Amino acid sequence: EASLATVHYRGGKEELEIGLEYKRSLDPKDRAVGADVLAQLGWSDRTFLDETVKALIGLLADEDANVVYCAAAGLGHRDDSRAVPHLVALANHVDSQVRFGVAFGLLGQDDPAAISCLIHLVSDVDRKVRSWAVFGLGSQTDADTPELREALLRALDDPDLEVRGEALVGLACRHDPRTKDALLAEWQGDVISALSLEAAQELRDPALLPGLTEIHTQYGGEGDDYFEAKLQGALEACTPETKQD
Repeated sequence: EASLATVHYRGGKEELEIGLEYKRSLDPKDRAVGADVLAQLGWSDRTFLDETVKALIGLLADEDANVVYCAAAGLGHRDDSRAVPHLVALANHVDSQVRFGVAFGLLGQDDPAAISCLIHLVSDVDRKVRSWAVFGLGSQTDADTPELREALLRALDDPDLEVRGEALVGLACRHDPRTKDALLAEWQGDVISALSLEAAQELRDPALLPGLTEIHTQYGGEGDDYFEAKLQGALEACTPETKQD
């Protein structure tokens, strides 16, 4: 991993050729490494963007599912809209890891086709795929359509705590009026997620204050610094400002 990070950091012509050479290997493990090299070449500078995006799109047709997954996830790191139709085409792939790669690959893309694909993946049978699809819709795009909101609302019935939390954050960010009741219902469960507290902080609704105060009474001071910070942020955001004379 350290050597791969070095290759990414350097991000030069030599490193590009290394990634392309591995991509051409007959060994699928090598091709997966090639995808990983090309995925983050130059890190945030995204050096050789055209060459790497073209190569990664080519690997989406690989016969090995793990190679396809690495290429799909790699395209997420490249963050290039040219990958969208090629990723969308894999939304129903039989391998759940590939579908997860698709969800990751589409993060941050506002293309209607990308949004529609993530909405589709919200109903995936695999928890990890659903979680990243809801995360993508809720927090990684400014898109706001009735279909997107309905997908987030459906995710509130998910058995997974994290999936529901990401949906709550997404609805709160859009100030959907149904978020308050959804949060109050979520807090009736046995476990309170930090994501639900993040949603409350985003919503800034004083009607949530009694529920947050109860959470503070029951769970405050248990030593989870992250949870405590989210809870404190939600309490402050939902406390009405006192007017000064």
